[in-house]
Amino acid sequence: MLHSANDHLLRFGIITDIHFSIESEDAAATSAAAELRDCIHCWNRKKIEFLLQLGDLIKGSNTQKKEEFRQISSILNSFPGTIRHVIGNHCLALPRKELIAALGLQTPFYTFTEKEFRFIVLDGMDISILRKPETEEDRQILAFFHAHPELHDYCGAVGTMQKAWLKRELEKAEYAGEKVIIICHFPLLPETTDQKHGLLWNHREIAELLVSSPAVKACLSGHYHYGGYAEQNGIHFVVLPAFVNRNEHPRFTCGTVELQVKRMVVRTHINEKLYDLSLRR
Repeated sequence: MLHSANDHLLRFGIITDIHFSIESEDAAATSAAAELRDCIHCWNRKKIEFLLQLGDLIKGSNTQKKEEFRQISSILNSFPGTIRHVIGNHCLALPRKELIAALGLQTPFYTFTEKEFRFIVLDGMDISILRKPETEEDRQILAFFHAHPELHDYCGAVGTMQKAWLKRELEKAEYAGEKVIIICHFPLLPETTDQKHGLLWNHREIAELLVSSPAVKACLSGHYHYGGYAEQNGIHFVVLPAFVNRNEHPRFTCGTVELQVKRMVVRTHINEKLYDLSLRR
């Protein structure tokens, strides 16, 4: 099927780092809930095909984490379409198995296709201080973290089994001629974050794998609350600004992504273009 370069093949909603909290003032939680409902109204008006939630739904406070999750889930689930979830580090204040089930996921890393695009969702907390490593290589990665605490104990890495799965998925996409969009809570390039927030522990290895695949067109991430962008080998690495810091970057509370044959356009909740990017062939 032929498409013109301006056809919107796919439009989906996107939001990241909500950090919903009920520990602070009631007014703050009420305001956040109201603005989230505004986001849902915006997505409904734009007739998006699904919603992508990039992780850190909750603040994860010790005493209120379950209630935070219950309230934010109630709000988001008022969206009538499909929600694709990504696990963030704050989300894992809840037990992993409980969280995965509550988000309706079969596995924390997964893939799905929409139109001509394959989305590959990574679990950046596959290896972390919260999990016992499954392989010797994973144990070495965790040991490397312990020797380098500047990498931050709230970040994590893609494990051995997931990395092998990622390679297979990229090979399938290349064979099928699909365009791949990578999704990960953590940034994958140092240029798109800062020292305070950090990034995926084994980001170099994963980024090298991605840039070597002709199928990969872009990577969408959260975690770094102020947003960032870098390009490597024609692949766009976009980090979206956090909902929780929306007052500091009021142009972006939530947004939409329009995927075309040759372009990716990221728009703000007020329909301004945040990014207008050519997709490599």
